[in-house]
Amino acid sequence: LKLQFLYFIGHSASKMLRGTLLLAALHCASSLGTSDLTRATMSKPRATSGLLAKTKPEVFTSINDYMVKGGHRVANCEQFTHEQLTDVTSKILMYRDSSLASIYEKKSDKRNHIDLAHVREEKGSAAYNMTRDGLCAQALMAWAHHIPTEARGNLKATGVVLPLMPASGPIDTHDETYNSRISCTDCHYNGDLDADHVTATNDTGAPRWGGNNQTKAFSVLVNVTDRGPHWQMKYFYDDDQKASRWENLEGQKDSTCRGIVKDGKPCTVIYSSDGHMYIQSETICCHKKKQAGAVKSDWLQNGGGSYVGRSTVNGYQVDEWFKKGMYDNHYYALANDFRTPVRFMEHINGEVKKWDFVVPTWKPGPQPASLFTAPPNCDKPCP
Repeated sequence: LKLQFLYFIGHSASKMLRGTLLLAALHCASSLGTSDLTRATMSKPRATSGLLAKTKPEVFTSINDYMVKGGHRVANCEQFTHEQLTDVTSKILMYRDSSLASIYEKKSDKRNHIDLAHVREEKGSAAYNMTRDGLCAQALMAWAHHIPTEARGNLKATGVVLPLMPASGPIDTHDETYNSRISCTDCHYNGDLDADHVTATNDTGAPRWGGNNQTKAFSVLVNVTDRGPHWQMKYFYDDDQKASRWENLEGQKDSTCRGIVKDGKPCTVIYSSDGHMYIQSETICCHKKKQAGAVKSDWLQNGGGSYVGRSTVNGYQVDEWFKKGMYDNHYYALANDFRTPVRFMEHINGEVKKWDFVVPTWKPGPQPASLFTAPPNCDKPCP
């Protein structure tokens, strides 16, 4: 079992040992119920639970309403310090059941990740408040999804006070740690999808890259995250031409462009059907022999892929597939007949690289051959 759990800085070895011994004792004292197992296997709450919301700020409100109406010992998130929140979460995890964590691990479920690490920040600063808000959300996630219902009563008897969700609602930020801690805004969100993408399907067969079995070419705008940096990219793909084009926009730090085009400056990468890769910017154009080329449209269908399940990503109901390659490849597509791409994600040395496809910009159909031909005056080999 590999629960992704990081103790916060300063937690002494003796305290960790006492926590481990107490954890073993409490496992024997609390039993796992059917409702606990059912909740762990569900990707989102039942519609009748009162814990689904049509906007992400309402997710926080619905969770707070549930905690207050349930008679739990709670206090406003803003009253807690970082140290108090990590202490509360550590106490909660002393009651956790390894069977629940095992379910999350097998599903690569976001609930499997708990990170109590934090750096020193000036109290009251925006950075401090964002860290605090994320720790509040994470503490409630640990309480709701890592300990059996029976154990909650035992925890309550210790006098522990749980934080509510932040009153200000979720923050729009690219901070990976914060977004991981408030991932409840994905699972508890049930907003209406764009009218073109609402018809669900029960077909869980693997899609092609970029769409359903009729989709062999498309264009789309992508929000790229590559182990920290973020930028946008215009992506063009055509399987019949065995080619793709990546127009990395201002702010890019694409690894293919690195060392050739200055970080932050726009850089276009063309995987051409002529057997070469071209790298182009305002000041340089060069080529090299393709190392990999455009992804094959049937890469999920040609063996080794597996269906993971249905969940919510960026507010969309999606189906997820997994295929092990050089890295762990996760592909998410709308759960409808179009199979519109929503996200591609992999972990490189433990860090996230992902493409979040901007769904309304997705346009299936053959792409102009001119997008994939060698640019003029591009006969110089890349360094």
